[in-house]
Amino acid sequence: MKTIAKLASVAVGSLMLAATPAMAQDSESYAIALSGSVASNCELVPEGSGSYSVDMLETGNQGVLTVLYSCNSPYTVSLQSQNGGMRHVESAGAVNIDYDVEASFLGLGIGATSTNSASMQAAPVVIVTDNDWTNILLNGGTRTGNLDLSFDSLAEYAVAGTYEDELTITLKANL
Repeated sequence: MKTIAKLASVAVGSLMLAATPAMAQDSESYAIALSGSVASNCELVPEGSGSYSVDMLETGNQGVLTVLYSCNSPYTVSLQSQNGGMRHVESAGAVNIDYDVEASFLGLGIGATSTNSASMQAAPVVIVTDNDWTNILLNGGTRTGNLDLSFDSLAEYAVAGTYEDELTITLKANL
């Protein structure tokens, strides 16, 4: 009977071991949250300042200024006229002849846009906006644009004297 009792206790012990879940292996983990940033960087070529002499009696295109720019974030390009046109110096601005600027930008799939110097005086006029992150990534944010300046007509009679204006092109990140 002792043998049967021993066998019974071994069987019960085996069943108890089988019913007990196996001990989990010791395990630990450490989660690392990664973060980083890239500053917005916009470049305009040419930059700084320059000068250009316009023919006040020519109603056609005054030539082309090619502007190269790149921005690694959404951006806008705008124009602003200091005087709202070609300000006659000798008359202290009593004579002011407005002009048109046509802007066309390669690689954006948009047509040319035109604005008048009078509308650019109070505040900058946005001539292009790019908010397409994929386009900016794939093209490195690089674009080329042309600005054409012209006078409306000879109906705006230019009196003798000196004329001046300052046209500012601004590339601004929207981030």
